Amino acid sequence: MLTAVRLGGYVGILGVVFGVAWAGGAVLRPEFTAPVAVEQHGEPAAAAAPPVPAAGLSATDAGYSLSVSTPAFAADRVTDLVLAVTGPDGRPAAALEPRPDGAELRALVVRRDGAGFQALYPQRTPDGTWTAPLTLPTAGTWRVITEFTPVDGVPTTLGTDVSVPGQFAPLDFPAARSAQVDDYVVRLDGDLRPGAPSAVFATISKDGRGVTDLEADRGAFGDVVALRAGDLAVVPVEAQTKAAPGDHSGPGIAFTTTVPTDGVYRLYLRFHHGGAEHLVDFTVPTFGTPAGAAPGTGHPGGHS
Repeated sequence: MLTAVRLGGYVGILGVVFGVAWAGGAVLRPEFTAPVAVEQHGEPAAAAAPPVPAAGLSATDAGYSLSVSTPAFAADRVTDLVLAVTGPDGRPAAALEPRPDGAELRALVVRRDGAGFQALYPQRTPDGTWTAPLTLPTAGTWRVITEFTPVDGVPTTLGTDVSVPGQFAPLDFPAARSAQVDDYVVRLDGDLRPGAPSAVFATISKDGRGVTDLEADRGAFGDVVALRAGDLAVVPVEAQTKAAPGDHSGPGIAFTTTVPTDGVYRLYLRFHHGGAEHLVDFTVPTFGTPAGAAPGTGHPGGHS
C-alpha cells in the first residue's frame, strides 16, 4: 500500500557535525554553521570545491545508454515499463554493483512539472532488459530516470522521456516547512546552500506525538530523492542511519546532500509505518532564493 500526498516544504542543510536526540516526539535540531575559508600567516585561503555535477539530464553518459520500449503510455492504465541499459560495447549492462538499497537498478518516474513521483525497482529479464509495472495517471511528459553502478564503481544516472497523450494541466508547488499525509505530519528543517554538504532532518509525528517505531526498508528508515525543479537533475541524498530488517526508529530521520546550484528543488520522502509506505513531497528553495513555487508550473495547490 502506498499513501501519497503533494505538499510544499522546506529542507535544511546543516554544515556541522550533528547530534540528534529524538525522544517522546522531541527533536534537538543543531544550528547551521557555514564553512568559511580562512587565511593564516599570509597563506591564501583554500580553493573552492569543484562544482557538483548534475545527473540524469541525458540518456547517455560514460558509454552507457538508456532507452524505453514504449515511449507513449495511456493515462491511468497499468503498463509494463521496459528499460534497456546498454554498456560501452552496445550490449546490455549485466555486471552491476548492488546499490545501498540492495537493488542493482532503481527507476524514478516523475512528470516534468514535478508531480506524480514514483520509485520503482525493475526486475531483470532473460534478454537483459528491466521491467516493472507502471501507471501514469495523467497526461503530460514524464521523466524516467535510472540509477545504477557498473562494476567499475562509478554511479551512473541516465534519463529519458515518455509521454501520455491528452490535455496537460501543470501544477504549482509552493514552499512550506511542514505538511500532512493521512494522520502524519512531516517537517523538514534547515537551509539548502549550494556546493556544501548538508544535513536534512525529517521529523514525523502522528496524532500530535512523534512516531518512534518507523520501520526499516531497504537498509534505511526513510528515503529522500531530490530533483532540481525545471530540468529534474538528480541530486544524491544519503540516509545517515543504516537499518536492518526488524529495526525501528524515529521520530527523526537524518540525511545528507549537496545541491549543485541556487534555485528550487523538489524533495520526495518515503517512509514506512504501520505496514504501509507513505510518500510526501516538498518544494525547497536554496538559501536566499525567494520562496515562490517551483518554476515551469501552473495551477496553485495541485496534488501530485
